[in-house]
Amino acid sequence: MRPLPRAVLDGARRQHGLVTATDLRRADYAGRARTDALACGLLVRVHKGVYRIGSHAETFEQRSKAALLAAPDAVLAGPTAARFWNLRSVRTDDVHILALRAIKLRGVHAHRTDLLRSGDSVEKLGFRLLAPARLLCDLARFIDEAELESVFEQMLDRRIITVSSARQIARRFCRPGRPGSQEVARLLDARPEWLKPVGSELELRVWKALARVGHALERQVEVEVEDGSTVRLDLAQRECRIGIEVDHTRFHGGRLDVQGDKRRDRLLTALGWTIVRITDEDVDRRFVATVDELVRLLDRRIADLRAAS
Repeated sequence: MRPLPRAVLDGARRQHGLVTATDLRRADYAGRARTDALACGLLVRVHKGVYRIGSHAETFEQRSKAALLAAPDAVLAGPTAARFWNLRSVRTDDVHILALRAIKLRGVHAHRTDLLRSGDSVEKLGFRLLAPARLLCDLARFIDEAELESVFEQMLDRRIITVSSARQIARRFCRPGRPGSQEVARLLDARPEWLKPVGSELELRVWKALARVGHALERQVEVEVEDGSTVRLDLAQRECRIGIEVDHTRFHGGRLDVQGDKRRDRLLTALGWTIVRITDEDVDRRFVATVDELVRLLDRRIADLRAAS
């Protein structure tokens, strides 16, 4: 049995261990050679015309790439594209693709649409993905509205989308009977362009809870402190100088982080600010009680200001 040519192996390394029938023909490795390689496990068929090098382990990235090689007119979509964009609130090991035609591939969730233009997709790390604005619309049928809002805020915070670009795509997307149309429309109708995005899902939950009871705090507020540097607060009420920091103890609990936080708090305190730090555990396990504490503090400080005036 002939070994795989060097050109085939080099190409497979660039494609997560995958080769196509075209790759094999170009390397003069077709017919009997390919049949023998499949029989002994040197090659493993994934889809029609797409093969995995037998020594390469199967991975999520490999399965995603295989679907794109088998369907060159499709793009990764839904939760799959969200994973490649590293978006929160979306977790999957499944492969979802979107195309203008019906596609059937083993182990792949293929979706058909009449709304897929060339500008709706981008290349990222060698994968064709739905672009952020089009992906936001696509995700509406996979996740609930709270998760969709969280994803939108993350996209805005990372500056891979704008409110106006999302609305532009939504005008094409939102149609009666199209899954996700109502959710996308409600999300964008309620989102002013001037409002700064939150930095995390936890911040969004806290902000919304306070806004519901009349405390719509500013987001990502910058304050210049005495040493001339600028400190950014997650949420703040400027008038009564209350800042709220939502700390993620899972990745923000080291000694240097704590020291930096304490120094920031001292600089802000010197300017008359009160800094309240709440953790992800406060939000996850004591959400109602935590919000009640914040509301009482805000109400009391605002009442004191009015009494003083």
